[in-house]
Amino acid sequence: MSERGVFAIDRGIWDHPTFANEPLTEREAWIWLIGEASFKARTRRIGSAVIELKRGQLAASLRFMAEKWGWTDSRVRRFLERLKIDSMIGTATDAGVTVVTVSNYNKYQRVSLPSDAARDAQSDAAATQERRKVEDREDKETLSVAYATASDRAPIYTDSRHELWGEGVPILISLGVPEKQARSMIGSWLKLTKDDAQSVLGAIQRARDHRAHNPIPWITNSLKVQHERSGSVFPNPASQQSGSAAVLAGVAAAADRRARQRNAAGHGGPISGNDDPTERIDPEPFRTG
Repeated sequence: MSERGVFAIDRGIWDHPTFANEPLTEREAWIWLIGEASFKARTRRIGSAVIELKRGQLAASLRFMAEKWGWTDSRVRRFLERLKIDSMIGTATDAGVTVVTVSNYNKYQRVSLPSDAARDAQSDAAATQERRKVEDREDKETLSVAYATASDRAPIYTDSRHELWGEGVPILISLGVPEKQARSMIGSWLKLTKDDAQSVLGAIQRARDHRAHNPIPWITNSLKVQHERSGSVFPNPASQQSGSAAVLAGVAAAADRRARQRNAAGHGGPISGNDDPTERIDPEPFRTG
C-alpha cells in the first residue's frame, strides 16, 4: 500500500448499470478480492462445504472467480499465485474451495477524513480512533495466524492434471462417492476427454455447486453435453465408442436407473432441485448392443 492513503468504494460498483459488463483488469480483480473479503468473522456454505471465515478472508472456487472476472480458470490461478509471491494474499484450498486471506486487510479499511472535516468532528474522530484500537487488538493476531496457516498448507499444483486429482477427489468424496470409486471415475473421464483435465474438474465443480443427487451420472452427462456442443468428447454414435467409454457409460446409466428406481419406489428422496433436468443421463446413446 502506498503512503497516499486509501478510499472507500461501494461494493455495488460491480453491478452498477452505468458500467459495461466486461472482463476485469488485474487492478479491478485485486479490488474485487478486497471488497469480497469478510469484514468480520462469519460462516459461509459453498455447496456441501462449510467454511469458517475470519476478518479479511473470502472463499470461492476458481471457476466462480473466473466467471465474475470474465477470465479463464488458469488466468485466475496464475494471478493468485503472483499475489502470493508478492505477499499480498495467502491461500488455502479445502474440497475445491479456495480460501483467500488478504494481507494488510485492516490497513485497507482505514479511510481518513480530510483535515478540515477532522477538525469539525473531533468527537467522531476520537471515537473512530478508539474503535480502530479495539479492531487492531482483536484482529492483528488472528489475521497473522490465519495468513501463516493458509500459506503453509496451500497446495501448489504443477499442472491441470495434478490439480484435478488434488481437487476433484475430495469434492467427489464430499458428494458421497467412495475414494476408490472417485479415483477410478476420474481416470475414466480423463480417457474419454483425451486428458482434458480442466473440463473434468469443471464438471466435478459444477456437480458440487448444484449439489447433484447422483454425482457420477450427473458429471458423465455434463461431459456428454459438452461433447454435443463442441464435439470434443464422448465419441458418437455408440458403435464408435471405445471399450472404456462403453463401460463408463454403462456404469453411469446403471447408477441413474437405480436412483430412479429408488425414487419411484419411495425409498429415496426426490432428485435435488438444483439438478438440471436437461443434464440427466439418457442411456440410449451409450448402449452398445
